[in-house]
Order: sequence, then structure tokens, then C-alpha cells
Amino acid sequence: MERLLYEKLSNERNPKYNIITDIVERDGKKVVIKKPYDEMAIDHIHRVYDSYRGLQNVLQGSDFCVNESELVGDTIESEYLEGEHITADDAPAYIEAVKKAYMGHAKEFVSSPEFEQVFGSVDLPRGVLAANYLDIDLIFENIIKTDKGWEIIDYEWTFDFLVPINYVLYRAVKFSQLPGNLVEISDAEKEVYQQMEDHFQKNYCFKDVKNLFELRKHADSHSKTAADFAIASRDYQIKQLQELIAAKDVHIRNIEAVNAELRTIYDNTVNTKGYRALENIRAFKAFITGKDTPARQERRQRKEFDKAAKLAEKEAKKLAAKGELPPSVAVHLHLFYVDLLPEFVSYFANIPFKFDLYISCTEDSDVNVIRAGLKELKNLGKVDIRQLPNRGRDLAPLYVKFAEEILSHDYFLHIHSKKSLYSGQEKGGWRQFSLELLLGSQEKINHIMELFKTGNAGLVYPDIHEEVPTIAYSWLANEAIGRQLFEEYDLGDMPSVFNYPAGSFFWARTDALRPLLERGYSYEDFPQEHGQTDGTLAHALERIVPFVSRKQGYDDYILYLKDEDTAKNKSLRPFFNTFKTDKEILTMKLASYDVISFDIFDTLITRGIYEPDDVFRLMEKIIKNTYGKSVNFLKLRKEAEAVATEKYGALTTIDKIYVEVAKDKVIGDIAMDVKRLEIDLETRLCMPRKDMVEIFNSLKAMGRHVILVSDMYLNRVEVVGLLHRCGIGGYDELLISCEVGVRKDDGSMWDYVLSGINPDRFIHVGDNFRSDSQILMDRGVASHIVLNSKAMLELSDFTYLADFARTSLANSIMVGQAINGGIFNSPFAFGDTGKLTFKDIYDFGYTTMGPLMARFVQWIVEENKDNKERLLLLAREGYMLQKMIEGYCGCRGLEVPDIHYFLASRRACAVSALENDEDIRELILQKYQGSFSNLLNERFGVEIHEDDEDRQLDYNTKPEEIMEMLAPYKAEIFAKAAKEKNAYINYANEFISGASDIAVVDVGFSGTIQYFLMKLTGRDIAGHYLALHSNKPERIGGKADAIFEIRDKKLIDNSKLLRYQLFLENALSAPSGQLINFTMENGKPEPHYKDDDFVSDQVKRLQFGMIDFVLQYAYASKNSPDGLFADTTLVEDLFYDIIAAGTLTEDIADSLTVEDGYSRGGVQKFDVESGTWKVS
Repeated sequence: MERLLYEKLSNERNPKYNIITDIVERDGKKVVIKKPYDEMAIDHIHRVYDSYRGLQNVLQGSDFCVNESELVGDTIESEYLEGEHITADDAPAYIEAVKKAYMGHAKEFVSSPEFEQVFGSVDLPRGVLAANYLDIDLIFENIIKTDKGWEIIDYEWTFDFLVPINYVLYRAVKFSQLPGNLVEISDAEKEVYQQMEDHFQKNYCFKDVKNLFELRKHADSHSKTAADFAIASRDYQIKQLQELIAAKDVHIRNIEAVNAELRTIYDNTVNTKGYRALENIRAFKAFITGKDTPARQERRQRKEFDKAAKLAEKEAKKLAAKGELPPSVAVHLHLFYVDLLPEFVSYFANIPFKFDLYISCTEDSDVNVIRAGLKELKNLGKVDIRQLPNRGRDLAPLYVKFAEEILSHDYFLHIHSKKSLYSGQEKGGWRQFSLELLLGSQEKINHIMELFKTGNAGLVYPDIHEEVPTIAYSWLANEAIGRQLFEEYDLGDMPSVFNYPAGSFFWARTDALRPLLERGYSYEDFPQEHGQTDGTLAHALERIVPFVSRKQGYDDYILYLKDEDTAKNKSLRPFFNTFKTDKEILTMKLASYDVISFDIFDTLITRGIYEPDDVFRLMEKIIKNTYGKSVNFLKLRKEAEAVATEKYGALTTIDKIYVEVAKDKVIGDIAMDVKRLEIDLETRLCMPRKDMVEIFNSLKAMGRHVILVSDMYLNRVEVVGLLHRCGIGGYDELLISCEVGVRKDDGSMWDYVLSGINPDRFIHVGDNFRSDSQILMDRGVASHIVLNSKAMLELSDFTYLADFARTSLANSIMVGQAINGGIFNSPFAFGDTGKLTFKDIYDFGYTTMGPLMARFVQWIVEENKDNKERLLLLAREGYMLQKMIEGYCGCRGLEVPDIHYFLASRRACAVSALENDEDIRELILQKYQGSFSNLLNERFGVEIHEDDEDRQLDYNTKPEEIMEMLAPYKAEIFAKAAKEKNAYINYANEFISGASDIAVVDVGFSGTIQYFLMKLTGRDIAGHYLALHSNKPERIGGKADAIFEIRDKKLIDNSKLLRYQLFLENALSAPSGQLINFTMENGKPEPHYKDDDFVSDQVKRLQFGMIDFVLQYAYASKNSPDGLFADTTLVEDLFYDIIAAGTLTEDIADSLTVEDGYSRGGVQKFDVESGTWKVS
């Protein structure tokens, strides 16, 4: 039996699409039934069901699913779902889910007759991605969270032809709660999507519907499709009735008003009662018609002010009861637009304590009008309004005229009447967003005050608003002034990207900005106003505020929509739009243009050194090493370039620079040789940004016209050589400033480039926010910024690596390679919300283990120059060490030491050397966790007796217990040791005989193999290790050293290297299994291995990355003197800190396993979630 619970008639559409939706209860279960309103809509029901089946197929494997439905005759029956709809909190996940669902099926959009019937004929930019079976109504209200995932409950408007994927996101912003700042859709696309929406509503869904214009006008601006128009239809009818009633009311009230006037005339007086009666009539009319009146507004505003004042008084009493003095607060408002004063006053009413107000306004502003506008503020203390010159924007009044007054307060708020009309329209949203976060309620203001009191806050300001472009969070045209300010206020190293109160809305602790307030700025320091949008002292001062505050020892708090979104000192939110663009999306975006230009340096190619000036510092070392001449080459080279630039401008070449170098008394006679060395060094240091080169090659394959541009002094021959080395060729044009005489950074290059092409079909890609983007934006030309490696480091949690890089040349090369060639080689390393992960296991090996191995190999090779030892590279790590040592020497042009890959393992050496109980005890003192049977097999090569009970051992099991358990096995153990000893000695003698000094080389970590080899052979054998935490060889007179020596047992657990040592074991895997032992076969020692010789392709790729780093490091330091050793702390941090930051993906972690039967009795795997190795 069925019982109707709910019915909705969607019958105001085009009759072809009118349907009825019923919810019925059937056998105790709710069912949703969609049926045609009449026979004209039967085809629509069948089309909807076909869309449902197509949507099911498309969404397989995604985060979405469709509620179960079936076609019953001409109706669709679906399960009734209950649950929560997704909300704005789910917005980032929603965007990812849409991408995951459709990007795998995406194609470049091509219009079709079916598309044009529904959405009209449109002209979308090239490269826009589209998909079949796109549910255009995939908005938050149509998605319910269930155990199955995100279930779609309305798929009526799903189409089986190509529809742009971004159209779904556009509608979700327009008709739902999806924040627009999270969605990167160009203005050109948005315009087309609105055209599509208009056509869909007017010419498809509601085609031929009467009163459509009135319905659309009356419907809320966020109405979507049928359901909202149904409501709108009813509201429209109600509105018509209300207007009829209102018209009659007006007539009645007019009669009453005339009567009142006649009575007044009759009484021959005009009294207030008559006016009150008239006001009551107006109020009643307003009530009937729903309109407001000035009197009502005034009363309501007065009530709000009174309420705010009472709350403020209550707050003050609370503070007094606690014995706390209310904060001493100043507010500076720069009121350029006086018409915005009421908006500010409404926010000032939220301040729950007394404050002094300082207002700067233009010289023609009416001070009395401004003062009158403040009369309702209850907590207002001192008011100081000054008419000031329109100079220095909002900051000159603050630092020039009101600095002394501000300094007399503990805290201050700086705001201004920002409209940003230079953009073509008022950007009020930015201003209101900032005011809401800083003054939106008493609770918000009290929270900010609490940050000052208990959170060491120096500055509190809003995060990015959607109207602000990402490039604003850099210096843009203000770099030169910014550099002067950084020097003046001693602010340290100047970053390229950073957070600051963009727009200059902020709360501040006065002490935090005291240096700025006490500086004594004058109006003459600020340029006259000529409509500048950037490049002035005010724009630079706006950017240095957080740096000044932090220099005083305070923290920044960066506010966003919710308290939990508040960031301390750094927020990545301004760069989220950049992070959202991955390699595939950027390729398609660029492919939508006919002509694409690329910046070269730091966009397509980069250097394996951190600081550009370090190229010249390294040249100084090379000159000294090659010619024995000492010169301050950095100073000489930069002065020579400055002189040449003064003479030749944009046409300055490296040849002209070296004409000036040749004038130097020390190296003038070898200037041309030095020039060749510099070009050679540049070539050795350069490396491709692999993902960007791949995009370049894809665009060339698509037939796009590609131009390469650069502000550079290197000649065409040199630049072509660098490009060729980085795998870049086939470009259509190469424009170098020194050749064409124009530059990007002054805009002349863009005049040159754009002179012969359609600017609407052109886009540029580069890394410099000013020369590669802002200058083009000012011309209305498209550009795309890719973050360079240095900027990405500044945004990461590893900024301290830059401090390392500045301490020595070796560190600069080490950091430069790891950052530029490794983790930030790809501009797409950050995920959508700033999560940093390795996309490729090659980059993981290159970045983390490459520096460690380069430092180790360098140390081994350099030390061997003096001691000339024969080096036995212990298996299995020695296999990769041999490749790295030989490669390192080859790239540096050094003689390869006397090295040999030596088969060894703890099992093989230890058993062969066993002679007594003490030797056995030595083996069991090494930590073990696992079964007793495994211990017997792994460490002694014997099997557990059948009648012996197996048991689990752990790190707490006492050695005495294990010795007692081993007692029945001693005879077997010593017999096996004697047999294996002979075979192993025969093998070892092949390498030991004939060598006076011998050393083993291994990663570490206690010298066990060295110890037993010495016992086994009776020879003095040294040991060189990456790390040692104990030194067993010392007990029998052996010598062992390491880069990382950890002698204090208390520090072992804190060693970053030891915590993650298994990564090294995995990375240094060899294509042969672990050595078990030797036996004599036909008079020769024959090795036997475990069956663990498989090295996966993923691990091989990791090894390639690690080796490439070592070779690149050696190649970069070629011709330089010995002793360029990077800090060991640096390479350890690169290894551990980057991994520990959660940069490994599950895919990479799955390929990292280590068979560790010797210590843990099982296979260990790295667990991404916990960041530790676990026995699987």
C-alpha cells in the first residue's frame, strides 16, 4: 500500500520538461517517484533515466555516486536518501571530487548541435576541458553525505554531449555555497558561461513560458532552475496581489491624508499630532508593502548603537572586576571617500571599549559633516579630524601626521575608505571583507585583543580576498624601494613572496611598528598623486609592516573566515590559485592561445646553486685554483657589468662586460680565459625544470608558435647551448635582450614582441611577478606565473635551508641542487591547499639522499688522496657506492681510488669468525625483535630443533636468557663457523693480500663487519662510515671514523640519520641478494645469497636520482679547490626534515620495503601516516 507524503509540481517550465515529483511511503519504506506532468514530458523522463545510467558509468571510482534508480514504465523510482548536504566547509574536497570524476574523461571542448540547442552558440577559449554526462546541477544542495560517499540526488540536467567542466563549478559558485576564490575560471570563460546559463533558462528550460522576464527579475539572484522558478512563480503571484492591496491602501491613505489636512486647515493650525498621524499612515503603508522608512531606519540604528554601548559598558565592567585596565586604543581612518563614513561608523559601534579616533580626509572635505556622522558612537573618546594633502595614500597621514598621537596608545587600528577604482569598478568587497574580519563583532575584536595580550601578536590582518591577485603578494614595482627599506630598518634577507596586510587594513601593537612611527616621515618623502597604482613609497611601506613587527620580536596573525583558519606568521592561501594549476591544466590553458612565450631562466631552466652571486664567488675559487691569482671576483664582475650597462644599456653582452674586466690589473691579462671559464661554469650548473620543458614540448607538438624571451647578457650561442643541454629545442623565436636591444623589465620587450601579433591570442609564461606578469597585465595581455624554486622554498617550512646556503659555497651548491633540481624543480610541487609532496620517486632520491651520499663520497675520495688505502666497499651498499665514487671522480677529473666491491654481511662475517662464547654474546648484544627460530637462522645459520619450543624475543629480552636458549646449539654453531671460516678467508685474501693499508667503507652503523673481518683475517683494517653509533673495532685495536659519530648513547635515539637509516638501506639495494656465506666449491670460494635480489623499477629510479645528484655536485665543483665540504647538519636536515614533513605519497612509500630478518625478523615498510618504519 502506498501513502503520498509529499508532491511537487514542476509545471511552470516548457511543457516538454514539466514533471511531478512524489515522495510516497510503500511498505514502510520511502520512495521518490518522478513522472511526466503530461504526455508531452514522457521523452524527458526517459532522457533523464538515460542520463542517470551514463552518469553512473562516468562516476565509477570517483567520490560521487548516484542514488539508486530504476525506470518503471514512464516513471523513475529512486531510493529516498536522508543525511547532511555538503557545505562550504567541503568546498576544496568538492572541487577535487569534480576534477577526479571528470578530468579522466576530459576532452577539449567542441560545440555540437545538441549543445547549441540547450546552451546556444558560444565562443569559448581554446583548450577548455569538457566531458560527456556532465551534471550541471551538481551543486551542494543536490549532494548528500552517506556511507556510500557523496550521493547525487538530482541528475535531471545531465547531458550526454560535451559540456565544459568549469561550467559546473561556475554554477556551484552562482547557485550554491562554493567560494569563488577557490575556483580559477577566467573572466572570458565566466562571460560565456553566463551566456550559456541565460540560453538554458530562457530558450530551453523555460522556453515560451509567460512572464519569464518578471519571474527571472523577481527570483533571487541565486535561483538555479526549476525548483526555484516554481517558488518564484508563486511569489510573483503573491507579489501581484500585494501590489493590488497596496494600490487600494494608497488610495485610502490619500483620502485620510487629505482629510487630515482639511482638519488642520479647519483648525487653522499645524500641530505635531497631524504630522504624527501622517507618519503613522506612512508606517502602516510601509508595513503592508514591506518597505522601510527613514524613521524606522533611524530608530533601528539607534537601538543597535544603544545595544553596542551597553555591551561595551558590560565588557568594561568585567575588565574592571578583574583588575584589568581597558586597552589604550587608537583608530586611524583615512576617509578619502566621505560617502563611506556610515559604513565605518556601523563597524566602530562594535568596539567594546573606549577608543580615540583619528581621521584624515581630503582638503575639500567638510569636517563638520564628518563629525556629525560620529555622534551616535557611544565609546568614542578623543576625535581628531584633519584635512590633509592627497599624497602618500592612507599611509602618509598615519606616519606623517598622526604618528605622535598613535605612539601614545598601546594598540591601534589602521583602515581606510578603499574603493580601488583604478580597476575600472569599485572593489568594495575587499574593503568589507577586511572590515568584517577586523571589526565584524565585539567577539572578533575581543579575540584580536586576546592575541595581543596572550599570543605575542604584533600585527593582525586579513588574509587574501578574492579580488586580490596572487601577484600582489610580491614586490612588483616596489622592489627597489623595498630593498632600501630593508637596509634602513635592518630587516635581514628580502624574500620574493610573502604575506602582508594587502590593502593596509590591520590592527597593530604600537611597539611592533614603533620604528616606522618614530622614523619622522614627511609629506615630501611621498610622491605627488598622479594615479599611480604601484611603485611608490606607500606601496613599499605597506609591504614591510610584518617584517618590522617581527624584527621587534612579535608574531603576525593572519585572519580568514573562521577562527580556526587563522595562520601565524605565514599563510599559503594567497597562492592557492597558483597551486591549483597542475601540469595538465596549464598545458591545456596555454594551448588555447596561438602564440606562447616562455621566460628562460628560472622558468624553463635553473641553476644548481642557490644564490646567483655565488656563481661569481665560485669563479673566484676556480681562478685561484687554476691560475693562482687572488681577486674579489664578485665585486670586479658586478662593477664591470654595471659599467657596461651604463654604456650599452639593453645591448650589454658578456663580451662587453669582459672588456671592462680586462682593465683589471690582477686578471686583466687572462680576462678572455676567465670568460670561457664563466660560460663553462654556467653550462655545468644549468639544469632543466623538467615539468616546464615537458609543457614546452607538448605545445610544440600541438603546433603552437613558441617564443623564448630573456633579459640576459649571454650571447645567442651560449643561450642555445644551455637550452640544448636542458633538452629544449624547436622553438620558433629566441629573443635575448642583449641581441634585440629591448628588455622585459622595462616593458620594451613586450612592445617588441606584441608588435606583430594579435595580443588576444598571445600568452606569456614566466616566474617574475613584475616583468613576466604585472607589466603585461597593465597592457591587458594574458600571462601566467610559475613559481621559481626560491619562491617555493620561501613558502615552505624549510626556509632555514636558505640560511645554510648563505654560509658557504659548498652549502649553496648543495641547497641549490636539492631545491632547484629536486623538490622544487617542478612548479607544481604544492598541492591545492599547499601540501608539499614528491610527485616522482626520482626527485625524492635526488633531494633527500643525494646530498647525503654526495657529502659521504666526497669525504671518502678526498681523504683517500692522502692515505691511499685500498677501499673495500661492503656489500650490498657498496654496489651503489662504487658507481657513485667512480662517477664523482670522473666528473671532477680525479683519479679513482683503489676500490673493490667486497661481498660481506653481518651473517657471513660473524659466523665465520665465531670462536667462543664471548663471540656469540657479541652477536646477541645487537638489538633483535622476532622469533627465536629466526634469530638462530639469521645470525648463526642453524635451524631450531624440532623438540625445541619457539618463542618471541624483543628488545627487553636479557642476553643471559638468550645465551641459555642457545646452549643446546653451540656445537652446531661452532662447527658451522669452522667450515665457513676457511671459505671466507680464501675469498678475503684475494683483496687483502698485496695491500699495505686496507679500509672498509660502509654506511654504518657500529663497525660489526669490520670487527669480525679483523678477527677473521688477523689484519689491521680501518673503517670509514657515513655514521657510527658505537665503535666495536676499537676493542681489538681497529680504527674507525665517520661523518656522523654519535658516541653518547643518550643521543642515538635523537639522531635524524639513524631514525631513517632504512631509507638508505632501501636506496642502496644491489641486484644480488644478501650474502649468506661462502663454501668451497671445486677449490674456489663460492658465495650463497638470500633470495632477495629483486630491485623494483621504482627503487631503480630512486637510485638514478641519488646518483645524478652526486654527479651533478661533482660536475659543479669541477676546477674548484679541495675542501668545499657542505655542513653535515645541512645534508642530514635535507635527508630527515623533508621526509618527516610528510612529503612522501602512498605510491612512493609502497615501493620502499626492507627485508630486516637480522634485527626485526620481518619486512619493514614505511608508514606515511605515522612517519615511521613498521614491520609488515
